Amino acid sequence: MRSFRFVLSLLGIGVVALLSMSSAPALAEAAAVRSFQSAVGDYYREEFRAHPILATLVGVHDHDAEVDDLSQEGHALEAARLHKALDAFSAIDPATLSQSDRDDREVLISDINARLLDVDTIRNWRKDPGVYTQSATSAIFALVHRDFAPLADRLRSVIARERQIPAMLANGRANIEHPPLAFVEIAIRNISGSINLLKRGVPAAFASVQDDRLKQDLAAANDAAIAAFESYKSYLEELKPKADGVFALGPELFAKRAAYSEMVDIPPDRLLEIAHAQLDKDKNALSAAAHEIDAPQPVEAVLKQVRAQHPTADALIGTASDDLAGLRAFVQDHRIATIPSDLLPEVEETPEFRRATTAAALDSPGALETHATQAFYYVTPPDTGLSAEKRKEYLEAYFFAGLKMISSHEVWPGHFMQYLARRAHPEWSLARKMAHAYSTTEGWAHYAEQMMVEEGLGNGDPKLKLAQLQMALMRDCRFVAAIELHTKGKSVDDAAEIFMKQCGSPEPEARREAYRGARDPGYMNYTLGKLQILKLREDYRAKRGDKFSLMEFHDRLLGAGLPPIKIIRREMLGEDGPTL
Repeated sequence: MRSFRFVLSLLGIGVVALLSMSSAPALAEAAAVRSFQSAVGDYYREEFRAHPILATLVGVHDHDAEVDDLSQEGHALEAARLHKALDAFSAIDPATLSQSDRDDREVLISDINARLLDVDTIRNWRKDPGVYTQSATSAIFALVHRDFAPLADRLRSVIARERQIPAMLANGRANIEHPPLAFVEIAIRNISGSINLLKRGVPAAFASVQDDRLKQDLAAANDAAIAAFESYKSYLEELKPKADGVFALGPELFAKRAAYSEMVDIPPDRLLEIAHAQLDKDKNALSAAAHEIDAPQPVEAVLKQVRAQHPTADALIGTASDDLAGLRAFVQDHRIATIPSDLLPEVEETPEFRRATTAAALDSPGALETHATQAFYYVTPPDTGLSAEKRKEYLEAYFFAGLKMISSHEVWPGHFMQYLARRAHPEWSLARKMAHAYSTTEGWAHYAEQMMVEEGLGNGDPKLKLAQLQMALMRDCRFVAAIELHTKGKSVDDAAEIFMKQCGSPEPEARREAYRGARDPGYMNYTLGKLQILKLREDYRAKRGDKFSLMEFHDRLLGAGLPPIKIIRREMLGEDGPTL
């Protein structure tokens, strides 16, 4: 198994070669490269040591038996570590680096500032009880779901981590103060999935292991972990009536978070103007698409008619799977982007512990994973406890044309293409492999939906255009709701109303979206990132003139990795400029 130490050793190859140069400028440049790469290596070595769960998820398996220190002291150590890393990168003179290293340094500094803002100022570890259940669940799921090592070895790591779950959840009880009601409710909705993972998923995953001692150890550790989760669930229920905290960041923190995380330095009020303008534009386009389908009917009636055409709950996963072959063929035949691999994702139901805020998602291997290369495309089925009427209403969100658009977003040519692009570029620096800007990641996938329809997917079927615009409206509403929830004092109920009235979302979908916005102020980044990519495409077209190729543009964009669009724009156009 390749370890992170092996990755670090790769970083030294270029240094040795550079040091063999005899000129003083070359030696100085080599020293600068070595200093920067050493700082990058130190940062990620410490990062994975401090965050063993992240290490497992990204494919570094030196810490698979460990978990993060979620105590108050652990968060203090985390802040100190990040400040030290920030000082180290800030001390490196960017003028001594290559352009790619300068860009990587800028991305790292911005990302560390964002994380310090979270740890020191926003402090969700003090407000969100779901931080602790999510960490404990991810610690186990990362070991169960990916086949990166022999089953018995992964079982030993599961046992070791499960033995630490009671302490992880105890840290939650000790740390949480004045949580917002929305955070508590989300944690309650998700925790049953975590318990079911331990009750059913873990024993089933390791049923074939023959070592009786390991099975006994698993049974004991699993029982203790389940008991800890059950106790934490009772704690959450007791906490709910007392939840009096505020989830809103406020304008200043919201702006800082966007500037650090996405390198978007635009005031929230201006972002809100952009969001409303895009919402109005897409609503008008949706009305035109609805008119093509059934001119005499109002938009709401046409939407209801189209959304009524959906798979059954039993056929949901199969329908999603069946769409993928046609989407892949369209990408290839229409020269949308180069498909660099024959790998395909597996389509599965969303794990239960993720269902409260997830309609569909791509779960791809981590940036440094070399063994477990399988990606999973998750689709969330309706809750078995829903009434027949609520189940039908829920499934309307997965109407046939809409599900095809969801699959475009998650798989072809959306997130799965981003994963294939990363695999196709082993030469990327460690910092570039680990870069993961929200607006770039989700912006591309959202852009992909629109671009595929523009390029002829569905042969002009207005239902597909309607579905694409309906999804665009959903992301526009996220853009609006995120800003209004976190800077304008809007409640979860207010946000749900935005989704129902402005986007035509069914009530269950609208509430799920509103809850997500309370916990995730960055979910505005879908539309924000798409708009940045559309502007970059037009500016790149203007630069290339007759030489412009959509396929070449997409290949270059995907080939730049997932840093903020500001960085990709600089690398593609050769200069900085406004991203919107």
